[in-house]
Amino acid sequence: MLAPAASTSGNVNFVNLTSLVNSGITTSLKDSSGAAALISGTSLDPANNIGVAFNYYISKISLFSLATAKEIATYDAQTVNTLSSSGASGVKISGVILDSANQTIILATADGLQMVSYATQTSPTLVKTIASNIANPTTGVEIMENFAFDPNLPAGPMIITGGGYSSGPLMVLVNAKTGATYTPDTATSALFVKSQYIDAAAVDSIYHVAILADESTGTTLVDLNQLTLNATTGKYSLPAAAVKRMTTYSKMDNLGLESTNHLLMMGYGFGGSSMVVAKLSNPSVSLGFTQEVTLSMPTGADNTGASVYWSGGKDPHTAGAYLDASNASMAVWLNGNGTHTAIIDLQKVLSGALANSTSYAPLTTKDITYFKMP
Repeated sequence: MLAPAASTSGNVNFVNLTSLVNSGITTSLKDSSGAAALISGTSLDPANNIGVAFNYYISKISLFSLATAKEIATYDAQTVNTLSSSGASGVKISGVILDSANQTIILATADGLQMVSYATQTSPTLVKTIASNIANPTTGVEIMENFAFDPNLPAGPMIITGGGYSSGPLMVLVNAKTGATYTPDTATSALFVKSQYIDAAAVDSIYHVAILADESTGTTLVDLNQLTLNATTGKYSLPAAAVKRMTTYSKMDNLGLESTNHLLMMGYGFGGSSMVVAKLSNPSVSLGFTQEVTLSMPTGADNTGASVYWSGGKDPHTAGAYLDASNASMAVWLNGNGTHTAIIDLQKVLSGALANSTSYAPLTTKDITYFKMP
């Protein structure tokens, strides 16, 4: 399953593979009973040929080679506190993203965001812990099940989290370099509207547009180019034009966003088969989509010839996107029971659906391919 990602270039942003099966990885990720645990998520760094896998309920993470899918090291976050989210309670690690340029693991725990160097891949080392007030989401930082990271934001490399799950701010920003935490000021906070809470985030690290997906109805786009930070108060401000909430979509919180071509997949986040594919507009022109289609994942055959009926993954949200060797934007989506992964050519799906929406069959042109998990 790692083969498509291993051959890519560019940023692979928090690809979750909740049932990735590899004895060299799952041996390390055992629960207290000694049973090998399902993997809650991974983050991949093709440029440095490495990935990281984690489990919600275990403080240890596994570093593995993308070429061999074999474990090369482990790191124990030694967490003291736990987090709760919409999908689980007693969570020790809620998410991980690899900062490829700095060879740093951003590890979300209830004790803070741990910054772990993998410059020496066989010996990951804790550099620092930031946002240590994370365990108190009503006054500190709340972590989404799927947070995002924009390493190129002019205001600084920003971790995008929050969510409003426990009455905290819907979007919290943490500077990955300095550790400074920013919550919205009063006027900006009023711009963010939710049905329940923000369940997942993604970001276009070239356009600097964040996507915040609601657990219920609504998707919010945020133009981070218009961000103003106040280092003294720890607040950020945005003008009204920089925050746009769309209520067209419900529970579209399986997010995969590829920045080079600005293509986005939003998959139904509670076991459904519907998804949206869209192309982001340049925020200097408008905040939104230049093209978008809604369609259902087709029934078809996987790479072994077996039939597949799609039902998408739930918590944590099992989607991501990457740029392949031909500069195509590919989304990855794992189904709910962990048996299959879909590889989706976002531009082909978008073009095909727009050209022939009444009889669009993406499997006939290999726009969507199902792979059976090992």
